[in-house]
Amino acid sequence: MTQKLSHHQFNILIVMFVLISFMLGCNEFMVVGNLSLIAGTYHESLSQISWLVAVFAWTYAIVTPLVALGTNHCNKYYLLVGMLLVFLVGTILSASSPTLNIFLLSRVITASVAGMLESVLSVIIYQLAADPKQRSMAIAYIYTGFSLASVVGVPLGTIIAHYWRWQDAFVMVAVVTAVATLLAFMVLPRNLPGEKGNFRDQLVLLRDYRVWLGIFFVICAAATLYGYYTYIRPLIRQALHFSATQLSLILLILGVVDIFANQASERIAARGGFRTLRPVYIINLVLLALFSTLMWNQWTGVALLILLGFTVAVFGSPLQVFFLDLATRRYPSAVMLASTLSAIFYNAGIALAAMSAGQVYRHWGLTALGWNSLAYCLIASVLVFALARVKRR
Repeated sequence: MTQKLSHHQFNILIVMFVLISFMLGCNEFMVVGNLSLIAGTYHESLSQISWLVAVFAWTYAIVTPLVALGTNHCNKYYLLVGMLLVFLVGTILSASSPTLNIFLLSRVITASVAGMLESVLSVIIYQLAADPKQRSMAIAYIYTGFSLASVVGVPLGTIIAHYWRWQDAFVMVAVVTAVATLLAFMVLPRNLPGEKGNFRDQLVLLRDYRVWLGIFFVICAAATLYGYYTYIRPLIRQALHFSATQLSLILLILGVVDIFANQASERIAARGGFRTLRPVYIINLVLLALFSTLMWNQWTGVALLILLGFTVAVFGSPLQVFFLDLATRRYPSAVMLASTLSAIFYNAGIALAAMSAGQVYRHWGLTALGWNSLAYCLIASVLVFALARVKRR
C-alpha cells in the first residue's frame, strides 16, 4: 500500500520535484545558450557543433520509452534516486570533458535519463496525491520548474559562462542535482512499488484510440506554439524592430507568462480539463488568424506574442492527467509508459513545426508564420473537442 503524505510533507516533496525539473530544464537548454563557447573550446565550427542539440533530442525521444518499458516493475523510489545519480554523473562529465567525444557521451548519458526523470515525477505524484485537485496542482508545478529554467536558469548559465567558463554552468547544474538527490534520499517514501506486467501488457496501451487522440493532440498543440516561436528572436528583432535590450526584456516577460500559463493549466486540469480548453482553442484560432495583421505594429505584435504565450501553453497538465487517468483505470501495467507520451510527442511536435516554419519563413517571410501555427491549431482544436467528448463518456 502506497503511503499517503501529510499536506506539509507533500509540499516539501513538490519543492524537491520543482528543483529536479528546474535542473533538467537547465541541463537541456544550457548547451543552446553556450554553443559558440563550446565550439571554441573544442576548436570546431558552430555549424559542426550545433548537432549536439539534435543528439540530445533524438536520444531523449528514442531511449525514454525503452527505459519506461524496461523499468516499469521497479520501485519508484530506487528508480528516481538511481536515475538522479546517473544524471549527476553525466552532468559532472559535461563539466569536465577534455574532448568533444567525451562531451557528446555526457550528453547522451543525461538525455538517456532526463525523459524518464520527468515521467517518474508525474507517476510518483499520481501515487501520493490525496485527490485529483492536488494531483493537477503538483503536475503543474513540475512544468513550472521547466519554465523557471528557461526564465532564470539558462540566462544564469549564460552569465556564468560569460564571466567564468561555460563548464562552470554545468557545475551549477551538478550542485543542484546533488542537492535534489540528497533531498530525494531523505524525503521520498520508500514504499512506491512498480507496476506488474510484461512488455505486451504495457504496449496494449497503444491499441486504445483515445491514447492516439491525445498523442496527435500534443503533437499539434506543441506545433501550434513552435510554428512561430521557433523564430521568436527574428520576429521580435526584425519584424517588430525592437532593440537587443528590449528583446531580452520581452523574452523575460514571455518566460514569466509561461509560468502563469502552467498555473492556469493546473486549474484547467482540476476543473474541466479538455472541456475548459475548447474556448481557449477558439481564441487561439482567432489570434493566429490575426497574426500577420497585428505583427505590422510593434505594440500590437508584442501584445499578441504575450497573449499567445499564455493561451497556447495551457494544455500540458490536462493532457498529462488524461494519459495517467486512462492508464490507471484501464491499463495499470502501462502507467509508466503513459507518463512518457506527453514529453516524447511534444518534442515531435517541436521538430515538425520547426521544419514547416523554415519553409514558410523562406517562401513568405516572418509575418506568415502565423498561418503555419494556424494550420496545426485547426487540427488541435478538432482534437480537443473530440477529447472533451471522450472524457465526458
